[in-house]
Amino acid sequence: MSELQRLLSDPRFRSADKAKRNAGAAPEPDLGNALRVVASMQSRAASPTPPAAPQDWDALIHRVQATARQARVIEAQAREREARIEQVLDQVREEIHASNERARMAEMQARETQLRAEAQVIAAEERAKAAEGRARTAEERARQAEEWLDRVQQAILSEFSDLTEQAAA
Repeated sequence: MSELQRLLSDPRFRSADKAKRNAGAAPEPDLGNALRVVASMQSRAASPTPPAAPQDWDALIHRVQATARQARVIEAQAREREARIEQVLDQVREEIHASNERARMAEMQARETQLRAEAQVIAAEERAKAAEGRARTAEERARQAEEWLDRVQQAILSEFSDLTEQAAA
């Protein structure tokens, strides 16, 4: 009984105090009246009193109906909030899926670009090796040509050295 009285006197459960604290929030049910009814019923059960007048029962029924209406309103608000949360979660899931798909596509493009770059590097290395081979071949041919020119020069000098000595004398 004292616990119930403590709850009834608690400012958190008074509708006027709640309205001040939650000026913009959704209205909450006024359970203080229902608790007072329960408290008064418990106090009556503890001390034998004569049966209540029909007016008291009408007021009790009215309070129960009002509390039930308020509970239905709260349940409807909770369902609406749950529906909105589910909708937001669905949107987030779709966005995550779309982001994952974009990331997968970007990875595929990066892999394709890397493969093309590697192929170009390999082709360039092969062209460089072929060019080096042609350069070595050309150097070898130039060396052989110089050797032949030296031989031709030596042959000319040795064959015509007599003529050049006679012309000088």
